Amino acid sequence: MINNKHLFYLMIFTQFGSGMIGMPNNIYNIAGHDGWISCLIGGVFVQILLFLYYRLYKKFPSKSFTDYTKIITNPFIGTCINICYYLYFVYVVIVVSLRFSDIITIWIFPKSPSWLILILFLLTAYQIANKDLQTIARTYILCSFILIFYILLLIYAYKDIHFGSVLPIGQSSISKIGSGSYWSFIEMLGFEIFLFITPSFQNSNKKIMTLTFANIFNTLLCTFTIFTSYIRLSNKENSYIIDPILYIFKTYHSKMVESLDTIYLSLCTIQICATIVTYLYIISESVHKRLFVIVKSRNSILFTIILIVFAFYPLISLRVIKREDIVHFGNYLDPVFIIMIPFLLLLIHKVRALIK
Repeated sequence: MINNKHLFYLMIFTQFGSGMIGMPNNIYNIAGHDGWISCLIGGVFVQILLFLYYRLYKKFPSKSFTDYTKIITNPFIGTCINICYYLYFVYVVIVVSLRFSDIITIWIFPKSPSWLILILFLLTAYQIANKDLQTIARTYILCSFILIFYILLLIYAYKDIHFGSVLPIGQSSISKIGSGSYWSFIEMLGFEIFLFITPSFQNSNKKIMTLTFANIFNTLLCTFTIFTSYIRLSNKENSYIIDPILYIFKTYHSKMVESLDTIYLSLCTIQICATIVTYLYIISESVHKRLFVIVKSRNSILFTIILIVFAFYPLISLRVIKREDIVHFGNYLDPVFIIMIPFLLLLIHKVRALIK
């Protein structure tokens, strides 16, 4: 069973994946120097959805999302929805894993085969994901020093900045800021895991406060990251450099440490791995719960998922499937699974309650 402290770190580490590194560039190309405003508004969107998720949780406090999809609809429709969520989470694991292998190959091991980096990464995630949720949460707490190290590195960038880069505030149009808000919201995904881990909660109060504090922390950290990139780098650098935060860290020089970006990337592996681990745990635990008669061990489900993820690598390498198409496919999936389905389930439940 997990308490509020465990929930806080599960939310933070699941959201703080590979998206944080390239987020400034993605938002800059949409909202310009007002991207940090878009990020704050995106955090408000996340909070609204967390309230919606919490309402669903309060209706069925002892059940998981995969349980009350069947209660609100019917067993057949609910099972179809659950299978779609499992496939969606596998898709998230594929995208994040491929993104990680790209980052490591480009910034640290350009001559190493990326397939080897990918499989080592997946095997590392497997070793953690086969534990119980409390052990996973405690591992995240143990690794919380990485967040402090990351913040300190960003603060160090303020010795050479130019605040005029973000002035005047509001130079981008409302439509661009609004579009940037949506993409900021997408970059902060990971909070939806709350729906799937509710049966593991202890009978403690203030969960909505824990969710709120986790969202505030993550939103401010994302905003701080984007703002630092905008005032540290030039317009051209912000628009063209895909991973601006790593580029900033690479410019740091020390007599004791030659390359701080390499040290951070080594620690960043844990952060990105945490995102994968949480999704792997949710998929394997939910599937095993329903197929325990057929599948005796959750480890076999985990290993199957990893094989599926790794199987996509040769397809992408041979250009059978374009990497860009896989990533862009999420533009259609994310709003459906994160916003539409939970909202419709809550709406159907309320309508049925009124009819009764």
